[in-house]
Amino acid sequence: MTVLCLLPGKDLPEVQVVNFDKFVHITVFGLLCWLYLRWLMRKKTHSLSGQILVVLAVIVYGGLMEVLQGAFYTDRSADWLDFAANSAGCIIAFFMRKTVRN
Repeated sequence: MTVLCLLPGKDLPEVQVVNFDKFVHITVFGLLCWLYLRWLMRKKTHSLSGQILVVLAVIVYGGLMEVLQGAFYTDRSADWLDFAANSAGCIIAFFMRKTVRN
């Protein structure tokens, strides 16, 4: 995940769909958060506060990836809307965490 987030912009495919990158951010960070939440829920000691902590941790991770993109690449930039999309994906995952039963 970190490698994908930190690839130079020239290495990423260009898609001619408006705001497609936001859809990708929502999907990828939502999936990451959902997988962590499902893993946590399989443990006997999971709690709502633990689940919220997972969501916050993935949101912070998404913010860190945006900061690193802005700090280390000339062809990429930190984008508040990307961060918002990352966060939205995590929040959606939180509300969908109980879907898909074993």
